[in-house]
This record gives sequence, C-alpha cells and structure tokens, in this order.
Amino acid sequence: MQRFMVTLSGIEYRFCTYVISIFALLWLSTQSQAQTARNTVSIPFSAHHSPAYSNYYYEELLRLALAKTEDRYGKTAITFYPFATGRERQRAMLKNNSGLDVIWSPTSKIREQQLLAVKFNLLPILSDYKILLIRKEDKAKFSAINKLADLRNFRAGTGSHWQDTHILEKNNMPTVKSWNYDPMFRMLEAKRFDYMIRGTEEIWSELELHPNSPFMIEEKLLIHYKLPVYFFVSPNNSELATRLKIGLEIAEKDGSLNQLLLSLPAFKKGYAEVQKNNRTLITMESAD
Repeated sequence: MQRFMVTLSGIEYRFCTYVISIFALLWLSTQSQAQTARNTVSIPFSAHHSPAYSNYYYEELLRLALAKTEDRYGKTAITFYPFATGRERQRAMLKNNSGLDVIWSPTSKIREQQLLAVKFNLLPILSDYKILLIRKEDKAKFSAINKLADLRNFRAGTGSHWQDTHILEKNNMPTVKSWNYDPMFRMLEAKRFDYMIRGTEEIWSELELHPNSPFMIEEKLLIHYKLPVYFFVSPNNSELATRLKIGLEIAEKDGSLNQLLLSLPAFKKGYAEVQKNNRTLITMESAD
C-alpha cells in the first residue's frame, strides 16, 4: 500500500498552530463562563433589600438554601438583574433561560408546566391565610360578615395575573382587576372595589407605605385557601432545583428557616395573626 506523507512548510505549521491555539482559547473561555454561571445565581431586580419589604425574606431564604449546600455544590453568589421587570416578564425570562435563574411565586398548574418548581413551601402556614385591607368607613359592614356568601356582597380588588384571582373567581367572588399593583390603592380609596385580599405577612408594610390613607386592616375575618409559594428555576436547570430543595429541607430541619421568618417583624406579626382564635375563618376552594 502506498503511503503518503504531508510535509508542512514553516509558515503552514505556524498557521495551523495559531488556529489550534485560537480554538483552545475559545474552549477555555466557554468553560470559564460555564463555571462562572454555576457560581452565580441571578434573581429579579430589588430596589429595597430591607427587612421592611417582603422580597427580603425570599432573597435571604435563597441565600440560606445555597449556604446550606456549599459543601456539596460549592460557594454560589447571588446577583440581581439590573432592571425592574414585571412578574410575567420574569417568568418568560426564566422559561427562556435569558437573564434570571430563580424567581419565587405562588404556584399554579400552568407555572409548573412551563417552569421547574422547587416543591417546598417557602411560607409554611402563612401562605394558606389572608386578611383584608379595607376602608375605615366600611369597618361595620365587614364586621357583620359571618360566612363566604356574605363576603360575596363586596368586590375584591385583585391583580390580573395573580393566582389569588383564579381562586376568587372559582369561588364566585366579584372582582375588579388591575394590570398594575400600585394603582390598586388609589382604586380602593376611590371605591372602585371594597377590599384587597392580602398575605398576613405583607399587609403591614403596605399600610405603613400609606400612612395618611383611609385604609385599615380588617379585624374580624381570616380567609383560608391553599396557595403554596415556591422557588422556580429554568426547566433545564434541574441541578439548581435539586440543590435548593436540599438546602431548604436542611434549613427547615435545623430551625434556621423558622428563625429567619420570625426575625422579620411583618412576618412575625402575620404568624401571630394566624394563631389568634378571635377571627372568623372563611374557607375558599383552592384553584386547580
């Protein structure tokens, strides 16, 4: 069999060496970027990383879950997306793996179909109970409510994309929807609707942000329905989902999760409110 030998000139040899070096550098750069990506987790923009705001709890809980699993997965830093984005946009970014690694949200069937849910309730007990923000002038009207049918005589203000909205509609509650959160307080004051259904941990800070408003926390009713809050990650990031589940379970078992929750004044107030026995419990059917 005839054998062929290709002999490269000095110029050709140097050119081939140059091309191989370029490809090697590109490969190393890709590996470095991948390693960097594994060492950081991007979450939604936060204007106020402060215990006075409910997002602080989820940000710190994520940090806690990552810290609890460092020995297995390595140290991971949290970075904030540089721009404010709406909840629907955040879910789209996560689904497309385009700028966000983790978000937190009440769950729903469609969210669990489109994203990868870390099935660990981030708000044990608190997620299942709500209280109402009303106008002070309506205090007596709400004090006369004793059952779900009575509450149907009033209109709830709710967000167009909130999972709570689906629950209210499933229970045949009259609703007035808003695309944006901030205008809802002006709408309540203008009597576009009669109440806002709020988490027991979030209503306190909302009232503080409107100190001269005609609002009050309704004192009689406690609304109950199942709506767990989960971390969600991209569908192709199962390793991160597994890590967060492990970290949250460790934090629950060693008590550090509960310690974090009760360290925040609004969350501690909400927990105490749920434990009271002087409120009338009104149960709604949860959404599918």
